[in-house]
Amino acid sequence: MSEKTVRIRGGRIQTPSGGAENDLLIRGEKVAALLDPSSRISADREIDAAGKWVLPGLIDLHAHTRSPGYEEKEDFLTSSRAAAAGGYTTFVDMPNVEPPTVTVELFENKRAVADRLCIVDWGHFVAPTRLDEIPKLAAAGATGFKFFQVTGGYPHDPRLAIADPARLLETFSAIAETGLPCVVHPFAQTLFESLYHQEVAKGRPGDIHTFSDVYTRDIVWRLAVAILLEVQRETGMRMQVVHTHAPGSFRLLAQAKADGVPVTVATDPKYFHLTEEDIRGQGARAIPGGAVTRDPDRMAAIWEALDTGVIDIIDSDHAPHLLDDLTLMEEDPLIGPFGSPHYEDLLSLMLTDVAEGNLRLGRLVHALTEAPARVLGIYPRKGALLPGSDADLVLVDPGLVHQPQDGQMECKSNWTPYHGRDLVGKPVLTMLRGTVIFGDGQVAVEPGYGRYISGIPQEPDRSHPAGMHPGLSLSPRS
Repeated sequence: MSEKTVRIRGGRIQTPSGGAENDLLIRGEKVAALLDPSSRISADREIDAAGKWVLPGLIDLHAHTRSPGYEEKEDFLTSSRAAAAGGYTTFVDMPNVEPPTVTVELFENKRAVADRLCIVDWGHFVAPTRLDEIPKLAAAGATGFKFFQVTGGYPHDPRLAIADPARLLETFSAIAETGLPCVVHPFAQTLFESLYHQEVAKGRPGDIHTFSDVYTRDIVWRLAVAILLEVQRETGMRMQVVHTHAPGSFRLLAQAKADGVPVTVATDPKYFHLTEEDIRGQGARAIPGGAVTRDPDRMAAIWEALDTGVIDIIDSDHAPHLLDDLTLMEEDPLIGPFGSPHYEDLLSLMLTDVAEGNLRLGRLVHALTEAPARVLGIYPRKGALLPGSDADLVLVDPGLVHQPQDGQMECKSNWTPYHGRDLVGKPVLTMLRGTVIFGDGQVAVEPGYGRYISGIPQEPDRSHPAGMHPGLSLSPRS
């Protein structure tokens, strides 16, 4: 039986290098060709994309599915439905669940659950907190590793935190042997606690406003990044630093890249989109709003880092909580949970930045597609729309103005920190491996359609092309 064909007709294909007026021919699960619009090649089905942009399916390296252990907040089905609605076709989720993913048995249990439920392709970053398990987890197919340096209450599990330099060195050395990436949430926890208590001693309230201001202090992040980079230089481990928003961190990371260190850098929108007004009006829903967005120099540094490629990737940090859970954060910011759903609004939020002139469209496409695919070793199978690529794509209506609304979300928590905000541009159809998984406002596939993305050992390709640093210019490990 011949494979079914689909033609995406009349859209503008957007890539990191620019836009192209081509139709897209899909055969089975793969992109077959980019066609001249006048081509008479027919297909079993045509999708009218007139006036739309056609982007590669988005790839997220920072998902919190909350499974197992916290399924009242989110699960693999609801998180992947939200992802599909937002234009994502692949995500990688995190190990800070209950129990945390620290052994092969726990990893395989989690994988079995996701295989039944997830509707997008998915991977999992396991925790490297047990040295003897690191090579076993890599051999079992872990997509990579993730640990934290921030501690307190859930989701910042102290069991998954590594801050001591001696532990960092032995952990990085063990991960380097696997060739897999390690994602790190950098944070100088004891310094943060000291600064927070100093502010309270000066008379500031011990509330979410003081917490957000101190949590985003440059030195709290810069100091942690400095130590991590030195340990990385010693071991050669592939590292991705997340939540990056501090100008001091940008300076250190830019120098490390210039020196050939295989580091990649991710940020996520809550740091530079949630405002002081948001946190006053929404409370813990909008943490850590305020300190970054009210500082024009910090905002300028973020836009510059995105434009120049110091920031490689825009993560979602899709991190749902029930609204009742967030009352704990308002009662005690040092142990309460914070985080917010982002899948359904992130692309629209960032397209609004493009419309306002803050970010070039090509840089946005690269940060949401090609760059994360390269980190995983799956480019150009994913993260591109080239002949032979997986037919993963999202159609975007670039001029559609809309307002996200609480109570109208695919994610289980069913709220958004961007409720009522005017956004410009919206994903209207998502396709994974040649099948529409979201269209006409509805999820269009059954649970379990997603496939697992196993880890691929890679090493820096020292013959990397101009403009491509060793963190993204990688080749399979020999």
